[in-house]
Amino acid sequence: MKKNILLSILALSSFATLTFAAPPSKSMVGQKAPFLSGQKAQGAGLMKLRSLLKEFGFKKDANGKFIEKDGKYIPAVSSNVVVLNFFSTTCVPCMREIPTYNRIAHSFKDKAVKLIYVNIDTEVSDQELVRFIAKKKIKLPMMLPNQRDAIKKYQVYSLPRIIVIGKDGVIAHEVKGFHDDLEANMTEWITTLLAS
Repeated sequence: MKKNILLSILALSSFATLTFAAPPSKSMVGQKAPFLSGQKAQGAGLMKLRSLLKEFGFKKDANGKFIEKDGKYIPAVSSNVVVLNFFSTTCVPCMREIPTYNRIAHSFKDKAVKLIYVNIDTEVSDQELVRFIAKKKIKLPMMLPNQRDAIKKYQVYSLPRIIVIGKDGVIAHEVKGFHDDLEANMTEWITTLLAS
């Protein structure tokens, strides 16, 4: 009997939203997105929120070719909508979101949108993370920030947690927990932010 109760509790807990002990958080909507950076999960280098929001490049014509003036390419700065998906490899609802998040990213692949995974695991090796990314078919960049810093700055006291940042660097939407209507809502929010 005790064994059955224990198994039931374990089964229920694996479907629950992962929650950390923390003070109650208030909405971050309308606030400037705090600075965040971290190692790339795959490949060398740092990923910085500032660089995701504003990309420096060169102007292109309608055919996608760089525009030249006096033998030099014309510099351009583009602003992006950025979506941060905070997750942990032990969070079951986070895993359920992966196919949806991949579809959203695919539907905006040629637009000024950056969808990023932000891993806040404490003890996952690089090799384990690479295997996890391959196994779960994660097709998007992943940032590995300082866990404590990311949790504190973005009030990530439960998972899943998604933050949608407009091109102006201001948090436009936040999603706490798993939602079946995530794809419809995210598509509408991103489309609106791209048009503004």
